[in-house]
Amino acid sequence: MSVLGEKPIGLPPGASNLAAGEDEAKYSSSNVLVRKLIDRLLRELREAAGSTEGTWVDVGVGEGLALEAIEARAGLLVGVEYRHDKLATALERLPAARGIQADAGMLPLLDRSADIVTCLEVLEHLVAPERAVEELARISAGRCVVSVPSEPFFRLGNLCRGKDIGRWGNNPEHVQHFRPSSLRRLLGRSFGDVSVTQCFPWLIAVARPS
Repeated sequence: MSVLGEKPIGLPPGASNLAAGEDEAKYSSSNVLVRKLIDRLLRELREAAGSTEGTWVDVGVGEGLALEAIEARAGLLVGVEYRHDKLATALERLPAARGIQADAGMLPLLDRSADIVTCLEVLEHLVAPERAVEELARISAGRCVVSVPSEPFFRLGNLCRGKDIGRWGNNPEHVQHFRPSSLRRLLGRSFGDVSVTQCFPWLIAVARPS
């Protein structure tokens, strides 16, 4: 197991332990532009992740909406989530999946045990994302697909929609802010090969272990 991951990362300061319903509100937005952007993100994530006859681990599965939308296909699908209520919702949505309640910095999984690893819109919520990335790399036997908001575009989009105006468009749970270079640098600390592409207003990275 990871030395850096000996202590849990936990939730961002002030975040509630009960958050089921947040993902549903996001993915069911009635805003036509937001809906188109999310649909494009999901299409590109589906292409980046592909499928596997082996094991697919999604770290930060939330309510399972992203995995459902990208039609995740694997011999064994495992969702890891810190919040119990979100994990329960995800397993109702994805009955074929296995669920593990765990911290992203302390994954109870063997080294190189996952053929595909996904971590979708999670790293921006972590006060110590480098510990989660180390764990993602440790369990990855193949590709790891990561998505995060692309800044400053994500915040500007929120401002244009009148969202989080008092915080200059920043979601209160976003404690990390990524640009292509900073995401590539973070992932490159633990992965041997990293590519980052823009999917406005998000970034998608595909990383492979050394």
